[in-house]
Amino acid sequence: MNRMDRFHAAVEGRSVDRIPFIMWLHFVTSSLDGAESARLHARFFREFDLDVAKVISDYRWPLPAGMETFESPRDMAKIGVADMADDSFQQQFRLHRVLRADLGADWPLMDTSFDPVQQITRKTGLDTTQMIYDNPRESKPMLEALTESLILYIRELKKIGVDSVLYSIHGAIRPPHGIGIDEAIFNEFHKPYDIAILEEMKGMVRVLHACQWHLDFDRIKDYPFEVLSWADRHETNPSLAAAREFFPGKCLMGGFDHTKVIGRSLPALRAEIKDAIAQTGGRRMILAPGCTIASQVPCHLIDCIRRTADEAGPVTV
Repeated sequence: MNRMDRFHAAVEGRSVDRIPFIMWLHFVTSSLDGAESARLHARFFREFDLDVAKVISDYRWPLPAGMETFESPRDMAKIGVADMADDSFQQQFRLHRVLRADLGADWPLMDTSFDPVQQITRKTGLDTTQMIYDNPRESKPMLEALTESLILYIRELKKIGVDSVLYSIHGAIRPPHGIGIDEAIFNEFHKPYDIAILEEMKGMVRVLHACQWHLDFDRIKDYPFEVLSWADRHETNPSLAAAREFFPGKCLMGGFDHTKVIGRSLPALRAEIKDAIAQTGGRRMILAPGCTIASQVPCHLIDCIRRTADEAGPVTV
């Protein structure tokens, strides 16, 4: 099987010749143009024989000239539908185009995107999140504009030929997590926008990344997606086995703890990978970290993950 065949077979629950393996880290890409970022990504994908080319999104959302953050709720009215010609988007599009030309048609390309609240607060600062929740009259038009912008962004990705998007959400996080939200805030400020964006991704492989911990899977049970990604190793989150019961028809993406991998011995890391495969039987599974790996991860650890997955052999359905 080539990588594209393997990826789609795992997503659809068919037999695979090996369990697909994916991981991602940052390359300080906001300081690089898209072509140079693509070169670094491609070297990483080839070095460790990764099955999916997942591209990091480090070009932050553009703000109006002179704006650094939200000083008051009135500032949110300045956020309109974004122009896809802005360099923040064009560099990400260039990254994908260069990667596609370099890697060829048989290597799945996966973009990374974020829910509207995350998108804007990644630039204005996470400490502005509560202002969004406290001022719905000002924030809802902004969230609608951000959603429309993300829909335009997705349409551009489809034109380029990007196969998949990992869509990161914070809406599933419950208290007592520091950024956990209650059901009312989830339903008002997250769910309708998430679903509109995920619906626009139809035709791509939609990877729903439920970020962080203290997750409530009931909140996302009716979200449209093909693959679920989350930190399955965190003690407050459902395990792979529990998620398989909750989402029996979905592909599960996880298996090893992104927060601990750097300090792991090879036997401990190998045991974690084998346990993940045992929980799923390797079926409808993509082996992955729970989130972004620290950029200083040693090569021998990545090699260990790759070898352990390969040693599990083919998965027959």
